[in-house]
Amino acid sequence: MDWYDPGEDTYTLMDVMEKEDLEMKIVLDLGTSTGILTECLKKKNTVVSSDLNIKALQNHNGGNLVRANLLDSINQQSVDVVVFNPPYVPDTDDPIIGGGHLGRKVIDRFVSLVNIKVVYLLVIEANRPKEVLRLFDNRGYRTKILKVRKILGETIYIIKGEKS
Repeated sequence: MDWYDPGEDTYTLMDVMEKEDLEMKIVLDLGTSTGILTECLKKKNTVVSSDLNIKALQNHNGGNLVRANLLDSINQQSVDVVVFNPPYVPDTDDPIIGGGHLGRKVIDRFVSLVNIKVVYLLVIEANRPKEVLRLFDNRGYRTKILKVRKILGETIYIIKGEKS
């Protein structure tokens, strides 16, 4: 697999983003993969699509593309909103979906690095969402869970954080 194909998690995040109805924002689609979130968000916003995987970026139909490892090479002060569906699957070595122990390796690093005013992050039950909320809270974000969706074998959470 060269990139992560959209699944129920991606579509859940996309539904939330459509309801949030962002307009006239600079949005970072972090870990863009196929770019389906970029396509959804670029109707009313300027979107920067970022991924470490060059094959995923080559699959995009143009746009503002950045090859980066998480937030490296990203000028966070120029971004209003970041949307991230990270690799969250616990204890797998697959770099496309694997999140390490508890599925939190990439999530925890992201939370420690992010300094963007508004954050939307997808996690699953195995990632311990309440702990992720506390990590954001400790970094000065007001957080809430916007959506919980149970699908076969897992529960998806969409977290929103706003910098205080």
